[in-house]
Formats: sequence, C-alpha cells, structure tokens
Amino acid sequence: MADKNKSSNWVNTLAKLLPGIGAIIAGVFIPLIINMNAQKSRRAQLYTEIVSKREIADSELRAKMFETLLKCFYADTSQNKTNKEKLTLLRLLVLNFHESFNLKPLFESLESELTDIEKDMVKDIAKEIVGKQEAMLSQIKEGRVFEKILYKGFEEAIMVPPDGEEAYRGHRLGVEIIKIGENEDYIRLHVWDLPDTLVENKYIGDIVDVKFDLSYYDMPFIDNTKLFNNTRFAITFKGILTDETDTEKGNAVKIKIIFFPETYMSGRDRPYLEEMLDQLRMK
Repeated sequence: MADKNKSSNWVNTLAKLLPGIGAIIAGVFIPLIINMNAQKSRRAQLYTEIVSKREIADSELRAKMFETLLKCFYADTSQNKTNKEKLTLLRLLVLNFHESFNLKPLFESLESELTDIEKDMVKDIAKEIVGKQEAMLSQIKEGRVFEKILYKGFEEAIMVPPDGEEAYRGHRLGVEIIKIGENEDYIRLHVWDLPDTLVENKYIGDIVDVKFDLSYYDMPFIDNTKLFNNTRFAITFKGILTDETDTEKGNAVKIKIIFFPETYMSGRDRPYLEEMLDQLRMK
C-alpha cells in the first residue's frame, strides 16, 4: 500500500512539474528553431539577391557588348574596317549571342560584301555554331535526331520518324524539298505534321503545315517550330552532296531533323500565358 502511495505521489509530482518543464523546453527550443529558420531564410534571400544582381550585371554587360558590336557593323566607322575585321566581329557576336538572337540577317548582309573565299569563311562560322547547338540538343535525354538525304519533289518526300519506328510524342513529319537555290546554298522546304495519335476518336495532326527557306544560317535554338504536346522540331541544312547526286533525281541534299521537348527553350523563348496558367494549376 505504501508503494502504491509513493507511486501515486511520484506521478502527481511529475504531472505538476511537466508543464513547467515543457514551458522551459519550449522557451529554449522554439526561439532556437525560429532563429535557425530565420537564418536559413536570410541565407536564401542573400543567395537570391546575389544571383539576381549577377544576372542584372551580366545582362547589362551583354546589352552593351551587343550594341557595341552592332555599331561596328553599321555605324560610320564600319566603312573603315576590313572584311577580315568584320569577320572577326561577326564570330565574336555569334559566339556570345547565338542562343538569344536570330543573326541570320546579319550573316546574309555581310555575305553580300565578301569575296568567294570570305563567303566560305562566313559559312564556316555558321557551321561551327550550328554544330554546337546540334550537339547540345542531341544530348537531351528526351530528344531525337535524324540525319537524312533527300531529293527535290513530292515523290521524294520523306517521313520522320519513318514507319517502323516509334513516333516522337505522337508526331511524324512529312518533309519535301520544293526548291534548291541556284547557288546551292539554300533549299525551300515544305514540312507538315502527320497524324499519328488518336484523341477522343480523332486524329491529332496536320496542325503544322509550313514552307520556309533553309540555309547554313538557320540555327536550331532560334529557328525551330512548336508542335502540340510540348514538342518542338528544328531542321538544319548540311549542304549538297555531289557524290550522292542522281542524274534522274537531281541533287542530293543532306539535312538534320531534331525533335526536342518544349521545356528545353532558348534564352529568347518565353512560355505562353496559357501554358504558365496550366503549369500553376498542376501544382
């Protein structure tokens, strides 16, 4: 009986002490936790400010650099520059801004002032940048790349991906060469989206049907086309293959077709408002 009374007294004493102990623990640990969270928040805020300021400084520097380089081409001082200097400026401009701006008009404008040898140098600059962009897009896990040789005419049109291969996110493209430039430095393409997916018993396709000129100066980061289902495709011009030329079909043209997801966008791209709202609804 005495043991029971002792146990009961111990429980009562502990019950009386617990609120005080809890208050002491709460008084110590709650401010500590709040302080730790506040420190994390301050560190995150500081990191955000540093990144933001760095991005602003980088943008301002790039803007000044872009303006300066353009003035070198089109201001009065450009008349005093040699073609070699202009080619150097062009390469500097392209290497730094190929992901953000469509520089094709600048390539074409400069090309008209150059000799044949210098024109080949301009094409080499374009091929260098296109090659870098192709390599980056080819490394995307969800992307697909097709290198094709085709001839002019609807009868020689190709389908990508071809029958027997899985479509890319429900997409197959029909690709036809309408025209080959007189100097064999560009081609005119007809590209259309072929139906491959059934949604609510209806084929999804034929949404994209475009015609455009393709030259060495079309770069996949900027010159690409948006399809449905968060998909884009780009086509690059690899040149005329004289060894593959068929006397009946004509010149053989080599192109590269790249599929990649919409989420992989260049610095110039911005998502549509409707797409941003859809993403917010999903979260």
